[in-house]
Order: sequence, then C-alpha cells, then structure tokens
Amino acid sequence: MTMESYQTLRILHGVAAVLPFLAIIGLAWYGWRSWRGGDAGKIATALQRIGLAGWVLVAGSIASLPVTGWQMVHGVGLPLGQTWLLGSACLLIVATLFWLLFTSRLWRIRGLALAAQGSGEPIAVRAVREWKFGLAFFVLSLLCVVAILVLMISKPV
Repeated sequence: MTMESYQTLRILHGVAAVLPFLAIIGLAWYGWRSWRGGDAGKIATALQRIGLAGWVLVAGSIASLPVTGWQMVHGVGLPLGQTWLLGSACLLIVATLFWLLFTSRLWRIRGLALAAQGSGEPIAVRAVREWKFGLAFFVLSLLCVVAILVLMISKPV
C-alpha cells in the first residue's frame, strides 16, 4: 500500500467517524427546539427528519468504518487479533444495537405525536417515558463510540 492511499483511507476513516458526531449535534438541537415548541405536528415532522438523517449518516459510518479500518490495518501488516481491534469491533456492534434501540424509540414517539396531532391533545406521558428510554440508549451508544475512539487513539501503532 502506498503512503498516498493509506493517507486517503485515514481521511475517509476520520470523516466517517466525525461526520455522525457533527450531525448528531445539529439533529439534537433541531429535535430539542421542536420538542420545546410542544406542537405535535412539528415534533412528528422533526422526528421523521431526524430519524431519516440519522439512519443515513450512521448506517454509512457503520458500513464504511470496518472496511476502511480493515484496509488500513491490512496495509500496515498488523494482525487482526490485537486487543484494541477486537475490542473496538465488539464495541461497534454494541453501539449499533443501542443506536437501533434509540431509533426505534424515536419512531414510537413519532407515532404518538401523530396520534396526538389528530386529536389536538398534547403528547402523552408515554411519549416522555419513551423519550427517556431512548435518551438512555443514545447515551450508551455514544459512550461506546467514545470508547472506540479512545481505543483507536491509544493503539500501539
């Protein structure tokens, strides 16, 4: 592997790791603003946009990170059985599961917001409970991603 292709892979790998973080900040702000407004229609629309954008960005990262990571490790000649590689692969799987649980909660809240929109009532207490569980799954997923970043930065190479 040439140095230019290795640097290109590093850039792609870094963009795939950073882009979801930046998007999450923007999407969280957009969702928080919509939630504070209290309008069920706006909340449902915001959650749909957040869910779709989150799926595209996170699915793209989840798909590209192992591929670019493997190509970099293979190009350098490191064995795949190293602890930091195995740990980060396992954490990526766990983070993905937590992300799927989080997004399923978003879709449930969106359904509750759509139901509340038709009746003109405020979003139910159940939506708040779903939001709290979803937030817990989100935080757990984020912690896994931070742990992966720590493993990647502190690797022996």
